[in-house]
Amino acid sequence: MVKGIATGLLVASLVLLIIYGADAAAGSSSPDRMGFLPFDEAVRGSAFGGGAVVMSIIGFVIARKEHAPIVSALLFVNGGLIIAGMLALVAQGALASEDSSGALRTIGSTIAMGAALVGLGAWKVVIDKKAVAAKGKEPAQK
Repeated sequence: MVKGIATGLLVASLVLLIIYGADAAAGSSSPDRMGFLPFDEAVRGSAFGGGAVVMSIIGFVIARKEHAPIVSALLFVNGGLIIAGMLALVAQGALASEDSSGALRTIGSTIAMGAALVGLGAWKVVIDKKAVAAKGKEPAQK
């Protein structure tokens, strides 16, 4: 049950990140800089990006004591997707805008959030390995 809830939260956050990335990509290729969602960059980032990070952290907290390799895999995917999106933004020249210090802060903090999710995924792998090792050392039950 706990694994299912955590997995559901992480899959929902992955869907939010995919929608966010698709909207950002559509916005970057349109002349008016608007994607298919009727939100500006700040609202889109807070709602879709921030919501996905919060749901990923909640999913980790819920499943931290359960052996759930899918949780660590989804944390790696979500964090990696955030980092890849920000690196793509840098590659498009986002830092060459008028407000490059503001863009640098935003990109840096967003990459840090992605790295935090990757770190939680690595921590979950360690927790899962310790749990499996501890089960192997227990005496057999009669």
